[in-house]
Amino acid sequence: MHTRLAALVGALAASAVVGSAPALAEINPTSGTYAAAADWGANYYSDPQFVPQISTTDVANTLAAIATADYSAAARTTLGSNHAYAQASGFSNDASGVNSFSGWYDQITITGGMGTGTLQFSVQLTGSVTAGAYLGMAGLSLLASPVHPEQLATDSLVFNTLTAQPWGLYDGQVQTISTYNIVASPYNDPNVIAGLFSAPSVGDSGIPALPSDPSLQLGGDGGMSFPEYSPDLILTPGEHLVSVTLTGTLDFTYGEAFYLIGALGTNVLGDGLETFCSFDISGDPCVPTPKDGTGATTLDFLNSALLAGIVLPEGATFASASGAAYTVTAVPEPGEWAMLLAGLGLVAWRTRRKTA
Repeated sequence: MHTRLAALVGALAASAVVGSAPALAEINPTSGTYAAAADWGANYYSDPQFVPQISTTDVANTLAAIATADYSAAARTTLGSNHAYAQASGFSNDASGVNSFSGWYDQITITGGMGTGTLQFSVQLTGSVTAGAYLGMAGLSLLASPVHPEQLATDSLVFNTLTAQPWGLYDGQVQTISTYNIVASPYNDPNVIAGLFSAPSVGDSGIPALPSDPSLQLGGDGGMSFPEYSPDLILTPGEHLVSVTLTGTLDFTYGEAFYLIGALGTNVLGDGLETFCSFDISGDPCVPTPKDGTGATTLDFLNSALLAGIVLPEGATFASASGAAYTVTAVPEPGEWAMLLAGLGLVAWRTRRKTA
């Protein structure tokens, strides 16, 4: 499961649109951006009824944001970069969580060759995380799709509400180039939180161990736990700086356009959604593991994910529908490599003579 966390966070930060993919006539241009911030409640039938907040924008470099006395979230997007933030110190208004999502896409065509080739990508993710009393998650993915993102299918079940993401990142046509998933845990022992994302063990019962009932699937994964995946980084209570460089490759066909997609989501969950203890039919009480973290949980990636570089095969030409100034370089031709190596050898020879 490579894209699930980013897709899950994106689903929870979903747009207000409910339904299927738009008709061809309604599809946006060949490049675009999206940013969203939202909260949600587990029970929409409470008294008084919980009214979720949502802020969205498809205008590049424009902030989508929500805030209460307890929590806030924000996101903005430009082509080639994602920015997202979420923090919570409590959920006194009966919200179950708060999250943000930043996404962009651009149609890419590679020419200058025949048949297929391979692109190399690097993405820089920087930010800070404070792991407090609440579970936090952040997911970054660089993806590719042969069809427009708004044509990708999505049927993500978000607890008791069926919503539609701006793009269906669960779709089987989506290919993962690179991805990175972070969990901010309220426990000093990382194994406590790792179990929440692992597959249920044989013989387990209760939540989340209900894998046999397909009606209880969440985002296409069995059981009532979060989708199964292995977090790349689990952060225990305290303040942490995050700085990672991700790399990945994509096989392409010369002359055939595809869509490059960048997605970043952040999410802080309230106690109502933390299934940190399971139960069984014996009636034994559910005793949650005591938390070690205190105070607010913050995932600050507002100055964050940047598509740092694209390396083309020898002789290839890169063209984007947007004309955005991505950092694109080409693998040197054999003659250029020879000249480069000869130049380096000459420098080394001169240095040697000078020191002799």
